[in-house]
Amino acid sequence: MPYLYLKADIFPDSTKKEDAIAAYQELIGHSVNETGCLLYDLVEDPNDPTVWHMFEKWESREAWDEHMKTDHVSKISLLEPSLTVRPTVLNFFVSVH
Repeated sequence: MPYLYLKADIFPDSTKKEDAIAAYQELIGHSVNETGCLLYDLVEDPNDPTVWHMFEKWESREAWDEHMKTDHVSKISLLEPSLTVRPTVLNFFVSVH
């Protein structure tokens, strides 16, 4: 079965950077322990430090769908508008093997 990859483009509010880092680190801490999660990491774009990318790798779309139902995803969904300057953009990819 092909893996599901996600690159989420996040646009943090520079005045709330530390709060945003803490919120996303909490999300990552919970997410990496979920069934089907193979990678969950937040990085700063080297070409544009005002953009972060969350890279995720899941065993399946179904595993990601279950992830989206968790309390920690609900929490970040409520916090995100106050920590970012524009909505997160989700980019999905599927492995070709």
